[in-house]
Amino acid sequence: MEFSTNELIWAIINFVVFFALLRLFLYRPVLKLLDARREEIRNNLAQAETARQEAEAARAEYERQAVKARDEAQAVISRAQATADKTKDELLSQAQKQSQEMIERAQKAITSEKDRALNEIRQEIADLAVMAASKVVERSLDVEQHREMVNDLVKKMPGSAGKAN
Repeated sequence: MEFSTNELIWAIINFVVFFALLRLFLYRPVLKLLDARREEIRNNLAQAETARQEAEAARAEYERQAVKARDEAQAVISRAQATADKTKDELLSQAQKQSQEMIERAQKAITSEKDRALNEIRQEIADLAVMAASKVVERSLDVEQHREMVNDLVKKMPGSAGKAN
């Protein structure tokens, strides 16, 4: 294969024209496309970084709110516990007060019943004493004399402390 200079010159001219056409119609658009793609990737990376920062901020906010919610829940629990303790103390105090009042009423009732029973016993003793004295004296006393005798007898009884009916 022999090449002539003429063919060589035409090959070089074809090559330069082809190279110029490629550069004009293909190389620049490809470079523009590659530059556009590079810029799009750069923008996407910037957006991804912004989204990551926003997600990190959102996560930090979520954690802050979770801590705040836990603190508020603990405060509510503490208040509820304090309220429950206060209510329990009030109920215990009220129950103790009521039981003390019941004990006092029972003691008053016992004392009253005891006094009533003692008075009945004194009255019966007085009646028996009058009957015995009446038999001993063998005379009949009228009602007023009976009362005076009973009252004197009751006054003289031990534990009566001057009480009379």
